[in-house]
Amino acid sequence: MGMLWTGMRERKHFKAAVGFLCLNIIGFLCFTLGPVLLSLYMSFTNWTLRRSVELQWVGLRNYRELLTDSNFWFFLYNTLYFMLAIPFTVCASLLLANMLVDSMQLKRRALRVRIASIILAIGALNCTFLFLVGRPDPALILAVIYAGAAAGVLWGSVSYRTMLYVPSFASGVATIILWQQIFNPYHGMANNILGQVAQWLNLDVTLPTWLNSTKSLLGFLPLPETFSSGGFGLGAREAIMIMGFWMGIGGNNMILYIAAIANIPQDLYEAAEIDGASGVGKFWHITVPSVAPTTFFIAIMATIGGLQGGFEFARIMTQGGPAGTTTTLAYYIYTKGFVEQDLGYAASVSWVLFAIVFSLTLVNWKYGNRKMEAAT
Repeated sequence: MGMLWTGMRERKHFKAAVGFLCLNIIGFLCFTLGPVLLSLYMSFTNWTLRRSVELQWVGLRNYRELLTDSNFWFFLYNTLYFMLAIPFTVCASLLLANMLVDSMQLKRRALRVRIASIILAIGALNCTFLFLVGRPDPALILAVIYAGAAAGVLWGSVSYRTMLYVPSFASGVATIILWQQIFNPYHGMANNILGQVAQWLNLDVTLPTWLNSTKSLLGFLPLPETFSSGGFGLGAREAIMIMGFWMGIGGNNMILYIAAIANIPQDLYEAAEIDGASGVGKFWHITVPSVAPTTFFIAIMATIGGLQGGFEFARIMTQGGPAGTTTTLAYYIYTKGFVEQDLGYAASVSWVLFAIVFSLTLVNWKYGNRKMEAAT
């Protein structure tokens, strides 16, 4: 009798659970699984937005054309090129988190106020001098740096963490437009700073044109004839990579690393200090292995995001140019589907991209997980 009553109660709870989940399940079926299956069907058809073209089943034609499409391979090369910045971003996030995990506060408040006042006074003198000589852009940058340093002295690492993470809440479009102005080759802040540095060092250099240039740091590598390397130098790709690096080091990766480092037992660091380990030694032999699971997670997510990313940057900053050097696979899917109105071909590109993402994720999971376990 008791078992019967338990079974009835479990069925009652199951029905209640299904009732709570049904709206989410219906939404998933209608707005996620349904469109995904539809795109798979579209990839085997000549689906287009033009009414004059009759819908036909074409089988693997889109995929065969894709394998011989030089644009697809060039844009895949662009996508992988942008991903070269991921290791630098992850390492910088770890170093930044390691610096911010300590309290970084002086014990005497009067001393903190005195040091902060000195920092602000020096900053005011430097910024005033730059304004007087007609260099307002470097003056504004230094003003922000000195203000942040003074705030850190007064309130410790909490202020630094806040300042570094607050930009993550800013509108992505507004941030990209701001960086577009920074990389303006004629009056942008990037070339103003580089020009000032070259003047101080008495160097006669040609400043990069950034978003208007097809050059790249890997321009010396031989590419197929259908690809355009653009030569060696700083170009549109590097501008977007610098922007992504700057936006990524103080974001979610930094927060994840701060949480991971804060959970490392302090006994390990105390034992290392007794053995005479230096700060670099403690970081390399204790911090890095201890945060290996976090690094593994960040690496997987960064790989997936890198292969699927680049649309916003290309759409807002360069429209995929110059000469397609900033067009990624994500932006290529958009242009093929909604500009050229060839939805069938765009769907095939998206499924090939899914296969690449899935394969790299499996490889990263298989071999990266082994290295993580060996490190820990």
